[in-house]
Amino acid sequence: MDLRTFAIIAAGCTCIATAACAGNITRTRPQVSHTLPEIKKDCAACHLPAGTAKTGELKKRLSELCLDCHQERKAPREHKVDFVPTREVKGLPLTNGMITCFTCHDPHKNPHGNLLRMKATDLCLLCHPV
Repeated sequence: MDLRTFAIIAAGCTCIATAACAGNITRTRPQVSHTLPEIKKDCAACHLPAGTAKTGELKKRLSELCLDCHQERKAPREHKVDFVPTREVKGLPLTNGMITCFTCHDPHKNPHGNLLRMKATDLCLLCHPV
């Protein structure tokens, strides 16, 4: 397994991308109760396409990618992203030590709807205890 294949698998999508496949990617995703939106079925919507020097890397900074499609999430009352949390965040991924859209949403899976990593109430309570 090459490093690129490992990175793709570690990102949550079991993809086998090698030079031998010449850009044809075989992917298997875990069974989920909610289907993925159509745009999420096209890796090139967010990632550089096969055949480029940086195949698989994101086209833009993570939150910029999300906000390109979700303009309504820029409103002042929306959840803030791209900041270093003031308390420990357990069980959720940070991006370069910051909370991003990816902290709560997994663009490769959709087990709880809205690409949430867990049930909304459980997710919010991880950082906002009652």
